[in-house]
Amino acid sequence: MSAPRGGAGRSGIGPLVIGTIVLAVIVLALTGLTRACSFSPTSPSVDRGAVQRIDVAQVSRDAARTVPFAVRAPAMPADWIAQSSDVRPVGGGRAFRLGWVTPENAYLRLVQSNAPEDALVASEQSGAPALGPVSAGGLTWTSYPGVRGEAVWVTEVGGVRWLVTGDATPARFTQLVTTALGSPVVPRG
Repeated sequence: MSAPRGGAGRSGIGPLVIGTIVLAVIVLALTGLTRACSFSPTSPSVDRGAVQRIDVAQVSRDAARTVPFAVRAPAMPADWIAQSSDVRPVGGGRAFRLGWVTPENAYLRLVQSNAPEDALVASEQSGAPALGPVSAGGLTWTSYPGVRGEAVWVTEVGGVRWLVTGDATPARFTQLVTTALGSPVVPRG
């Protein structure tokens, strides 16, 4: 005896294929509407016009009122996009985080904190051991491997622990820390 043709086992394939196609069209339409993503086979690309922007001076003034340490607000060049900030608890202390998209569309974050170094580093990476010292801005920084191949640099500036992390070049790390070191402390009022 042979099985009947037109089989009972194939009846669910049509609705499954149609559903998958409809879902794919919806996802592509939503992605196209946001314009924040694009396909790039070699590396991610950033639509700089669609990147959220923040006012570093304002968020730094707000942070200075809520954290127990001196805060600085680096005024990076116009081709750097300041796009994120937050204040969060870290290791019994607080951390003020500022993030930028660099001119090459890499990302860098400056974290200013009163947390111990081990807790601060653990909040930004997977707990890998230190790699060694790095000199930038006239200071010696301890470097660590970060997540997704990023670098992490940590030092202390006037009693405040600073951490810089991201996927930018060492020259951009140095540019950020040099600008931050040259920035005045934000008043607390």
